[in-house]
Amino acid sequence: MKNLTHLYLLPLAFSILACSGEKEETKTSTPLSEQALKFEIYDSLVVDYLGNLQLMDISPDGNSILMIDMNTDTIFVSDKSGKILYKFKKYGDAPGSHTRDRYGVAVFASNQEFLLPSTDGIYKYALNGDFVKKYKPEFEYFPSLIIPSGNSLQVKDGKAYTNYGGRYNDELGRNGIDYQQKSTQLEVIDLETGDFSGVIPFPETSKFSSSELAYQELFFYPSFRILGDSLYLSFRNEPKIFTYSVSDLSSPASVRNIPFREFIEKSSEGKELSNGLNFEDLVLGTINNIISLQKGGFLIDYTGGLTKEKYNQALEEAEGQPNKIWPFAEKLNTGGYVLFDGNQISSPIEKPTILGNMDKYVSKEEIWFSLNFSEAENDYSVIYKARLIEK
Repeated sequence: MKNLTHLYLLPLAFSILACSGEKEETKTSTPLSEQALKFEIYDSLVVDYLGNLQLMDISPDGNSILMIDMNTDTIFVSDKSGKILYKFKKYGDAPGSHTRDRYGVAVFASNQEFLLPSTDGIYKYALNGDFVKKYKPEFEYFPSLIIPSGNSLQVKDGKAYTNYGGRYNDELGRNGIDYQQKSTQLEVIDLETGDFSGVIPFPETSKFSSSELAYQELFFYPSFRILGDSLYLSFRNEPKIFTYSVSDLSSPASVRNIPFREFIEKSSEGKELSNGLNFEDLVLGTINNIISLQKGGFLIDYTGGLTKEKYNQALEEAEGQPNKIWPFAEKLNTGGYVLFDGNQISSPIEKPTILGNMDKYVSKEEIWFSLNFSEAENDYSVIYKARLIEK
């Protein structure tokens, strides 16, 4: 697949920042690697709307829920019972609307306002949809990878942290040795002044900091979470988690290697990059999401990727047509949600088929999932509340 300039991926079950403490739980003597875990449904939020609704965020006071229809880009605000309070669209040419694509879900900036990340800037709205403010840096952002359901924006202490890219495109391009040596991976926005600042250069312990081997930007797409005074960062095709102090984002305070049972990494072609991507690159190992847990450790969503042999097997089953490979590749791919305690990882966590994407993680006792629409047809929308338990 050559000259891939604008890749849109289906929702990858990205979730929002953990925002409350874990409940006390009974400790087990069974090593994590031997534990059998599952998501257990125990409640749901029913909304009188027929559509593909995804929960984006819950207000700090818990009274307002922000949702979006992923097919129509219609935004909904409901109360905690699911009653729709406001419904509006913010994509288009109307004043105060974003004119280019969302690159993630919206998040609450306060109980009364939320931020929506768009490639033409970050927009602040009131709960009723009224436009409040636009945050736009001096550079343009035209990403090659967009994950509309991903968590690309977090708010802490009057600042927004985001993977809004583009700062180095004119000077360094999107990738290559110079980019790996001189760029930063996240932006911090002062929500009072509107100033953007580039933070987090590639860590020295990351393969993407190499001065000898170059990588396409698809492979170092970042996922991050803030919990307390720490920021946790991972790159899409590297099985590591980098931990930073929010007060010092120049270098990580620690690095954890994730012992996935299988994780297929991209081999660099050397200092020079070829144009575009090969189709095989799209089925390599990926870290889709990391969630830092209050009591330590992480909940990770990943795919292990396909070896060359498995890729050829899937391609053969697809009768040699790469664009039809996805269902066959999915059957051969390992991965899912796992717990990682810093040393060991669990087996993939069992998930009921009725559950779709993980929309928001609050604690092990409160995890929100959208409906798996391939498994049910309703005349209403439902978002499930689940807990993580040992089987």
